[in-house]
Amino acid sequence: MHSDLMKVRRDLKTVRDPYSGNEYVVVLPVIPDIAVIHAAKGSRSGEIVTDATRNDRLLAMAAKKTIAVVEELVEPEAVLPRRQEVFVASVHIDAVVLAPVGAHPTACPGIYETDAAHIREYVVASKDEQGFAAYLEKYIFGPQNHDQYLEAASFHRGDSGSYMLGNLPGGK
Repeated sequence: MHSDLMKVRRDLKTVRDPYSGNEYVVVLPVIPDIAVIHAAKGSRSGEIVTDATRNDRLLAMAAKKTIAVVEELVEPEAVLPRRQEVFVASVHIDAVVLAPVGAHPTACPGIYETDAAHIREYVVASKDEQGFAAYLEKYIFGPQNHDQYLEAASFHRGDSGSYMLGNLPGGK
């Protein structure tokens, strides 16, 4: 409270606690218009289970509208959090979208890891306008749907119906 931060951050305010009389620094709430979060599983009713190490539940509660992208659609009674997961009630979710490998190139904990090779490709491509334009065409503007994106990113459906990254040793 007694730092220069209060002079340069106009969004910081002080309030007096009516019970103790102490003065505290507060930040005005952030209220996103739309939040898009990723979850391991969810139901058509809107309940989802997401990674507990992220702030997805808080974000869903703060946003005016929340879209949950899920790896798997399950029946409502199967939306039960496991260890390191958290339940988000349907009252906070406005739409559920099924998109297996929808967090790519980042990870969906417990399901797949970060695709480091893809992130390296992005970093190299983003060093100049021509490379970045080619990256955008290949992964963003070129694919007409999620399946085409997965194909461009070298994902292929395995015999079990799940997706496998084709450019890793062993096809995993």
